[in-house]
Amino acid sequence: MAISDADLERYLALACEAARSTRAILEAGQRHRRAPASQIGRDIKLQEDAESEAVIRARLAAGSPFPVLGEEGGWGGGEAGAGDAPAWVVDPLDGSFNYFAGIPIYGVAIALCAGRRPLLGAIYHPDRDEMFAGGPGLGLRIDGERIEPPAARGQIVATGFPSQADVAKTSVHVAELARDWKKLRMLGSAAISLAWVAAGRLDAYSEHNIMWWDVAAGLALAEAVGARRIEVESLGGHALNVTVAR
Repeated sequence: MAISDADLERYLALACEAARSTRAILEAGQRHRRAPASQIGRDIKLQEDAESEAVIRARLAAGSPFPVLGEEGGWGGGEAGAGDAPAWVVDPLDGSFNYFAGIPIYGVAIALCAGRRPLLGAIYHPDRDEMFAGGPGLGLRIDGERIEPPAARGQIVATGFPSQADVAKTSVHVAELARDWKKLRMLGSAAISLAWVAAGRLDAYSEHNIMWWDVAAGLALAEAVGARRIEVESLGGHALNVTVAR
């Protein structure tokens, strides 16, 4: 299914609206902390995750015909997206541990994809009320303003330890990044890390065993700014190894 340029712009606006619609839920959760819905191993699930995803699903369903793959609800009880047909990919709260701990680095990520090819993405940073949006051929916008990021400095790389990662293998990868880059950062949110790479605040992002919904929107932004290196290796299911460098 081909999507016209006009419709891509419309769906990008829809993604931004849906992402921003979670702000009231996330702000309320910061004021009135609730116990986690579940905590298994290094993974935490909050009530705000599910509530934010429900709001996003409703907005996307009202404004588009595409199915939704969400971190919390999968395909929402409906049929999985077929092949390269367009589908929304949603992480309603990327950086849940940061959010729960009161660390203000977490985001809401929404992408429209054709299979594993991102068409557009929106990443919302509620704590700063900052929206990163764009995609291939759409350019990058921050809070609606088109941005040309500064030249890459090749100095700062972001990474992380996903909750499902093998610690020993991931430690080797992190050590290699520390060797090859001047500075290494772990923000605790893949979505915000990739948004900041696209915006020129970071120079690269590399993480192993990260999930598709964590990075789909950020990969769209990387393509929006013409990142010189975008590597995505499938590990089966929704797990990936991802490297992006400007």
